[in-house]
Amino acid sequence: MYKPSSSVVNPQITAYVSSDSEADVFFRIRTQELKNALANPLEKEINVYVKYYLRTAGDFQLADTASMRYTFDVSSGDYVYGRFKLALAEKVAYKVVIDFVNVRYDIRKRLICDLKNTPVFNDDKFIAKTSSDEVLFSNVVSAGRSLVLSGGADCNKSVDIEFYSEKSYVSLPPYLSSPVKAPNLPDSIFRYTFGDTLHIDKAGLYALGTVSKNEKFGIVATNNQSYPSVTKVADMLEPLKLICTDKEFARLDSSEYLKKSVDAFWLGLSKNEKNAKEQIRVFYSRVALANMLFPSRVEGWQTDRGMLYIMLGPPSIVNITHTSEEWIYGDTNGLLFTFENTSGLRNDYSLLRSNTYQSVWSQVLTTWRSGKIFTVSKLNNE
Repeated sequence: MYKPSSSVVNPQITAYVSSDSEADVFFRIRTQELKNALANPLEKEINVYVKYYLRTAGDFQLADTASMRYTFDVSSGDYVYGRFKLALAEKVAYKVVIDFVNVRYDIRKRLICDLKNTPVFNDDKFIAKTSSDEVLFSNVVSAGRSLVLSGGADCNKSVDIEFYSEKSYVSLPPYLSSPVKAPNLPDSIFRYTFGDTLHIDKAGLYALGTVSKNEKFGIVATNNQSYPSVTKVADMLEPLKLICTDKEFARLDSSEYLKKSVDAFWLGLSKNEKNAKEQIRVFYSRVALANMLFPSRVEGWQTDRGMLYIMLGPPSIVNITHTSEEWIYGDTNGLLFTFENTSGLRNDYSLLRSNTYQSVWSQVLTTWRSGKIFTVSKLNNE
């Protein structure tokens, strides 16, 4: 799931509970990935078989399954798109397992998504589209966009939207416990009617509905105009909090010439231009992948899973339950991290922190700060 390089294609999916008994699942695949899979570059069409398994989230019992064939034109466009419907029972939470397969061209990819048909309005019961009716496959968008939201099951015609301005990221290592967060008050509240244009003017969280505690869901806006990629120097700064000391970051943040300062920081770690370039390439490619894989109430790289993905790389083994994920680095007896979803929100997993990770994290950080890229092999060789 979390190793894009291990698959020929890497589809993106999103699901939407459109009524009390039905959901729409949308997917897209990069056209170039499908072109790369074709044996003959002159071919313009490719078949992909999509099979889904709809399972109840609590006991993973099979509720439905079906297989479909899609024929995609790969001669133009950045993406090809598809969709299918699922029949749902009321008041049930599901996990949808989706396989994308073409054996001839070695296309084999499995994705899993959560789908909640619970009685209350939740984050699976609305969908965001662009003004040109293109479905968004992430709830994180660049500030300045205009969107149209549609509400499905259990939705009124309109909803309150609470706006919370973007907060500065605080890097919290896995051995430190998260502080208890006080209730966060919105900067503003406004009424939105589903189907109208929503202008995402400022960076922050546009939370739909008045939800208890801090369990807010909705659209996250970022100032990174290239999200999920990192292409501008200004967007390279914040992720450095994972590696920098507070003093180092303050110097970078106040620098008059940010690009020179960021380049000098990386070069100072490795003392070698070639190694510095490779560190930069791997670090920010992992940031982009974390943004794609783990967007939640914040940008993907700012989540607990995103932090570990960037610093340690993709896990060797992933075990999934109804409300948790286990990441194992190394073999089955390797380093274990457990993430729990206590809010019930899509992609919202928090690490179970422990002081036992302190020595491991010290090794990880020392590896990066010595001009090297941390990998599982370095952990096993320690």
